[in-house]
Amino acid sequence: MSRLSEFEDRVGGALEGAFAGVFRSPVQPVELARALGKAMDDGRSVGVGKVYAPLGYTVALSREDADIFGSFSATLSGELSTFLTGHAREHRYHLVSAPHVAFTVHDDLRLGRFRVSAELAAPDPAQVLAPEPEFAHAPGDDFAGVRATGPGSGLATVTVGDLSLDVALAGDRVEVGRLATSGIQLNDANASRAHAAFVRDRDGWAIEDLDSTNGTLLNGVPVDRAPLVDGDVVEIGVTRLTYHESGR
Repeated sequence: MSRLSEFEDRVGGALEGAFAGVFRSPVQPVELARALGKAMDDGRSVGVGKVYAPLGYTVALSREDADIFGSFSATLSGELSTFLTGHAREHRYHLVSAPHVAFTVHDDLRLGRFRVSAELAAPDPAQVLAPEPEFAHAPGDDFAGVRATGPGSGLATVTVGDLSLDVALAGDRVEVGRLATSGIQLNDANASRAHAAFVRDRDGWAIEDLDSTNGTLLNGVPVDRAPLVDGDVVEIGVTRLTYHESGR
């Protein structure tokens, strides 16, 4: 079974279940998956010994289609991210974190029309607007289509290794490790599958070791959990992750 067929079966199951009778958009999920896979191919970047895939994807819909998608957009965003992760693995593209898919509305689009775009960095929830209430999620949901609100809504970022790529810290917890489902996935044999996590608390972000085999260093010192300030360097295996506070 092809990857697109697997995706269609999974999404079809969701449509026949919780969203049965709700989803009636002429924009079909498999069309979005096919277009996003092509956007990943077109946006890939060749590095030293690796081909890097884009991490941020935006799907522009007509206002009518956005209304029809409604609450199904969160489920579809997750399924499309899973599809893109598999697409990258199949083509041997390197991902430094899981792909993020955001939905937005373009008023120039007619019903049934859509556009996709890809960026190397993950989409910033503070800049991608959810124009209708149907796209809103509860605070803490890790969904790139939600606008950050309130004081301190700017995103902190992490620069991974020597890449000129910053990964946005969205939600309240971003895990780091070798697992494909990690928010920041490392191709580092010295890192554990689930090695550490960036965790948001009242005062900002902290780094927390997840009982890893080789431990987590903060500015060269082993830590179990410690608060972060701008410019701190977290070492996981042989990978350095530099923390940047929002607005820096």
